[in-house]
Formats: sequence, C-alpha cells, structure tokens
Amino acid sequence: MSAGVTQLSIAPVKGMRLVAAEALELDATGARGDRAFCVVDRESRLLLTTRTPGLLQVEPRWDGDTLTLRFPDGSEVAGPPELGASATTANYGGRPIHGRLVGGAHAEAVSAHLGRPVQLFARDAGERLADDAPVTLMSRASLAALAPALGGAVPDARRFRMTIAIDGVGAWEEHGWPGRQVAAGEALLRGLDPVPRCVVTTRDPDDGRTDVPVLAALAELRGKRGVTFGIWCEVLRPGTVRVGDRVEPL
Repeated sequence: MSAGVTQLSIAPVKGMRLVAAEALELDATGARGDRAFCVVDRESRLLLTTRTPGLLQVEPRWDGDTLTLRFPDGSEVAGPPELGASATTANYGGRPIHGRLVGGAHAEAVSAHLGRPVQLFARDAGERLADDAPVTLMSRASLAALAPALGGAVPDARRFRMTIAIDGVGAWEEHGWPGRQVAAGEALLRGLDPVPRCVVTTRDPDDGRTDVPVLAALAELRGKRGVTFGIWCEVLRPGTVRVGDRVEPL
C-alpha cells in the first residue's frame, strides 16, 4: 500500500470554520493550535455547533499570539486574546476542561454575531478541547463512496472536520485500523475507534445551513449501526505531518 496525506486542517476555535494547513505539529493533545479556544455562555458552558450553527460562519486564524476572527459581513477582529479569570468548561460527554475566559473585543464581536452574550475560552496548556481523541483521520476513498447515496455528489470533506485526510487506501479501509499503529510523517498514531457522526455533517461548512443528508447516506450505505465516518487516533510519538507525507498502518 502507498498512501499519503492529501489535506490537513484545524479549527483554532472549536465549532468555527476549519483552516487548512500545509503542515501540523502533533503531540498528545492533538495538532498545535487546534481547538485552542471555544465559545462558552455566561455559565462557562460550551456552545455546540449542533445548536449554534452560526459558529460555522466565522473564520478564525491563530498564530499563537494573535487571534483573528472574520465574520460574514467581512468585518474582522484581531489581536492578542484578552485573558481573564480561570474557569472550567466541559465537553459534550462531561469531561472537564480547564482554561481562561477571553473577553474584550473578541467576545463582543462573537456575541454580536450570535445575538447573545458569550465569551471565548482559552484552554490551558496540556488540556484538550477536541472531543474524544486528539486526531481524526479519513480517506478520500471513503468520502467518494458516499456519492452514490447523495445523488452522485462527493460531499465537501470539511463537513467531517478531520485533522488528516489521506489517499491511496480503499473505501472504509481506515475503519479497520482500531488498535493498529499508523505512521504519518514524523508522527506515530494509534487508531482508536470509528467516529460516530452527528447533524453537523449535514450542515454547509461555510454558512451552517442544513443542506445534505449525510447521516441518511451513511445509514443507507453502512447500516443504522454504522453511522460513523473516519477514525479517532491518539498520538504515540509526536512529530510533524505535512501534506504529501507517507501514511502507513504498521
């Protein structure tokens, strides 16, 4: 088998639009800069894209110093995050995540966009805002295999919010990698489980509208107990992964 990385992406702010990358630094918490922030309400409860699709309309950029948020009307807020009090939020499964609240212009702009008062939350070093595993991986063949159940159209890969997309393997082959080590560039991963899918996959990755029946397509092709796509991975050996790097299950 000769497989390689075709696409890399992160979400600097959980729930907001994905950002493509040519290279990612992976460690035990995931890709550097991925899910560095999330959006929380006044009680520090995490806002989920499933209930707040307007998050997808915001394009974030984060270089480790400056957080830039671009909104649908073309306006931008950019600058160092205004870190406030220590706080704790939790992911959808209840896992606690520690960090700092972020107020100032960033919070004001997101509040105005969503039409409700919110704050940003910056995770502490060593914390993980990715839901169930630090890295997700999918194949282009699996993506293409959805087309027959979607009127012949291959869905936008961003719907699945994957860290790593690869080519050179058969459709659904990566779903057989739980427990296997996978070399990807300089990093070594281990497959955990296929990723259960939710309604976010049915929403346009740019504007949040529900427009494509991805879950129904998965159920049709894989069965009602197989509504999964891609695979969760943990990072056994940190390292850099680049577009074009070789990927090999060991």
